[in-house]
Order: sequence, then structure tokens, then C-alpha cells
Amino acid sequence: AGAADSPPPPRIVVTGEGEATAAPDLALLTLSVMREAKTARAALDANNDAMASVIAAMKSAGIKERDLQTAGIQISPRYNYTNKPDGSQEAELIAYQVTNTLSVRIRDIDKTGEILDRAVS
Repeated sequence: AGAADSPPPPRIVVTGEGEATAAPDLALLTLSVMREAKTARAALDANNDAMASVIAAMKSAGIKERDLQTAGIQISPRYNYTNKPDGSQEAELIAYQVTNTLSVRIRDIDKTGEILDRAVS
């Protein structure tokens, strides 16, 4: 009795495909406010004022505090570079940029367009 006489080992082969659909129940907006000023403090203050207005607009649209979250803040100097005759560059600090990013969870997705309009006005 050789190998050709033995029956193949038992096995199970399964193939399938599935698909599921569901209506969205949450929208997520990411909003950024950028302000620039001569000093980092002035840029930060201007950015804080602008972001406070955005947050107030979100709250007046019915967004709860728990659905507003700072996603990041960045402060960066901005330079103007001048080429010198010797080939080097001279950097002159001209301003600071502050960017603050806010994540907004919208639980009533039918209001997403209205809330986005409020955010940018």
C-alpha cells in the first residue's frame, strides 16, 4: 500500500463575503485658527480671542463642552531671509504665527453644514 492508496486528509474550506451599512451618527470637524503678530504674546492673545469666538459660536449652535477639544497648538517664528554678497543668508525675525486646532464632535449630523457656517463666520 503506497501513498497513492491513502485517502486525502479531511479539511474544511470556507469562503464568504459580507457587507454592512449604517447611517452615520457622528460628524467630526477639525477647525484651525491662525493669527500672526510681532511678538509671540500678541499672536497668542489674538489667537485666544479668535478661538474664544469660534467656541462661543459652537456652543450657541448647541455643541456641548464635552464635544469640544483642543487638538493642538503651535507657535512658530516667521523669518525673512536676505542673501548676503558672501553667499550666506541673514535671517530677520518678522513675526510669530500661532495656530490653534479644535476638534468638534457633532452628534446631530443634520446640523453639520449650519455648524460649519457658524465656525467660519
